[in-house]
Amino acid sequence: MRFCCPCVTSISLTDHMLRQALTHHLGKIYLRFLDMTDCYALEDQGLHQIAMFCSQLQYLYLRRCVRIGDAGLQAIANYCTCLKELSISDCKKITDFGICELTKLEGNLRYLSVAKCEKISDVGIIQLAKSCTKLRYMNVRGCEAVSDDSVDVLARYCTKLKSLDLGKCDITDEGLEILAQNCKQLKKLSLKSCDAITDNGVKAIAVRCQYLQQLNIQDCHLTVDAYRTVKRYCKQCFIEHTNPGFY
Repeated sequence: MRFCCPCVTSISLTDHMLRQALTHHLGKIYLRFLDMTDCYALEDQGLHQIAMFCSQLQYLYLRRCVRIGDAGLQAIANYCTCLKELSISDCKKITDFGICELTKLEGNLRYLSVAKCEKISDVGIIQLAKSCTKLRYMNVRGCEAVSDDSVDVLARYCTKLKSLDLGKCDITDEGLEILAQNCKQLKKLSLKSCDAITDNGVKAIAVRCQYLQQLNIQDCHLTVDAYRTVKRYCKQCFIEHTNPGFY
């Protein structure tokens, strides 16, 4: 089910559905997929209702639902324990407390986007990575309080990561080297606007992550040598860059 309607605040059982549910002692809506992107009137109370009625959700997208916070996320973690994919990108009220609540999803969670959630830091990401070890996709773009410490734990606990967006995070070569050592199945990596990385970190990724298919190094201070190393080791890799010297 998709919404993208700015006035939607929740979903609930219709009278007919309610009668059926009560008859079968269920009281649930058996949705698996729910996209409420841009439903910016949605608040924690409405999200709590959704979590209670739709406890079988596996895919939930709340991009730019700017009014939801940690309480709503706590309800999702408590009720929707089968959740595999969750996007809360641009939900700027969410903090590390809410992210720590997601540890209850443990091995079920495969996909998480917290892009541009500026109040999220290493504290939340580290706790999440230690519990949700089957993550395949992680997006922390724009979370400037996320550093090498998070990458270290993600790399060591979530070794099957295939897509990671670290754009504009506080990442250095040290974090990239640990990532390269532990996550050799990486296919997509974004380092856009990571000012502190150098050729050494990118080369480490190229040498060890040879399945890489997409690399974003826009606005990074790298030389042509880094680009050539990626092309040498990652034959199928598409490189997004802003360096006029790359060809």
